Amino acid sequence: MMEYKSTIKKFKEGDAAAFDSIYKMYSRKLYIFSYGLLKDQDSAAELVQEVFVNLWEKRNQVDITLNFDNYVFTITYNSIRKYFRKKSIERKVKDYVIKSSPEFIDDTDSGIIYNELLELANKTIEKLPLKRKTVYKLSRQEGMKIKEIAGKLNISSRTAENHLAKALKFLKEEMNGISLLALLFFCLFLS
Repeated sequence: MMEYKSTIKKFKEGDAAAFDSIYKMYSRKLYIFSYGLLKDQDSAAELVQEVFVNLWEKRNQVDITLNFDNYVFTITYNSIRKYFRKKSIERKVKDYVIKSSPEFIDDTDSGIIYNELLELANKTIEKLPLKRKTVYKLSRQEGMKIKEIAGKLNISSRTAENHLAKALKFLKEEMNGISLLALLFFCLFLS
């Protein structure tokens, strides 16, 4: 148990060997957990890799007094939620594109249209001031609740709500005047 805590502490300090130990300890468990929910080997493997990248990037936020198992599985569970949310949005947009487009637009074209709209949305998001962009991404892309965002950014819940409201208003105004398809994309993806 003491060696385990020591490994977590070294990992938090940036020790690559400790990170490797944690990877060996958790990667198989997280893969099985992810595969059980995703039912796709490639997606589960990719998600686990993303979890470890995320874990490494946020290692300084690890609280070594808390249960590390819970921390790692919570990150994985949130990544799985984000995955399903993204897939749901993609499916809704693609379904709409197919239903509302001329019959000669095939699935490849709808994928291209989706990717173009996603790129447009991401460019628009990047125009936001840093704090608003951070709050928006934590809310809409990470799926965090306002209280969680406020705690993470060390701001009040009211301030987090204001940033999110202003970000959504800005994005809506920026997308105004763009096609109905882009507006639908905004409604599904951004708001």
